[in-house]
Amino acid sequence: MALEHVQELFDFIQQSPSCFHVIENVKKQLTEQGFEELCENKNWQIKEGGKYFVTRNLSSVIAFKVPTKDFKSFHIVASHSDSPTFKIKDHPEQMVKGKYVQLNTERYGGMIYSTWFDRPLSIAGRALVKTETGVATKLLNIDRDLLVIPNLAVHMDRTVNDGMKYNPQVNLLPLYGDAASKDTFNKLVAEACGTAEENIISTDLFLYNRTAPTVWGVHNEYMSCAKLDDLECAFSSLKAFLKGENSQSISVCAIFDNEEVGSSTKQGANSTFMYDILHRINENLGRTEEQYHTAVASSFMLSADNLLNREYKEYTNRSRYYAHDMGRDVRCGVNWIF
Repeated sequence: MALEHVQELFDFIQQSPSCFHVIENVKKQLTEQGFEELCENKNWQIKEGGKYFVTRNLSSVIAFKVPTKDFKSFHIVASHSDSPTFKIKDHPEQMVKGKYVQLNTERYGGMIYSTWFDRPLSIAGRALVKTETGVATKLLNIDRDLLVIPNLAVHMDRTVNDGMKYNPQVNLLPLYGDAASKDTFNKLVAEACGTAEENIISTDLFLYNRTAPTVWGVHNEYMSCAKLDDLECAFSSLKAFLKGENSQSISVCAIFDNEEVGSSTKQGANSTFMYDILHRINENLGRTEEQYHTAVASSFMLSADNLLNREYKEYTNRSRYYAHDMGRDVRCGVNWIF
């Protein structure tokens, strides 16, 4: 893959510090390409030749192109918007021995704990904010090095190189500031939202790694970047969807949330989101239920995720989260060639 495309991937990931930012950036690209946004709680008017997208929870999206109402099947590529991270709990500040403040978090998804140590971190996500007209959702990104999960010096734990069993509630809480930083977190979030502290109703906030991505190796054959699982596939599947054409089938690009925690939320791949959208497409184009079932039985889905390991048996049935009632499901690995 050409280095300019890798840089485009890096830019996309760095502009997407949370799952909400991922979908916001996808929406921007879709809108620039002439796609129309549809809302699940409003009537649809789908036309032949139209291009549309639907979001759910601001963290999942399904986009589709309608070449003809007499389509034969759905051709789908699916990925996910979330990545392993730490979710910040409500009222997270914890004063430790009167000396410093750390934030209370919980792990999200499957991660290697040690990779989070001694790296510049910050906070991104969304907040529900009171406004003059009601309640609004604000995306926020505190765009500076704010936190670190520090390792202890070796002379404070001589067994550290013999193997470490991490306790997330002891060893993995990020350092926020000294004693003077107590009671400043909510103010920091409010400032990032451009509002007063008392207007913040609720938040969904996550840590993210601010280490700059890089291409390396003697022949520039490798790359290192946070969130490659699964924004590498979300990015590449979106690009392929936008570029591809199909005159016989409806092309669909789905990016789901909460894959890292089982996909069972209302915006996850194991929800009704895909079924609801495909069914409404069929119905809106004046087709029968029988035509829907024959189209589904003839459909093809590519489940795009970074991990493909035949020895890792936990993943052998992962496609069921995406398959719903698709006729066929294929998993693949993605190789980047420079």
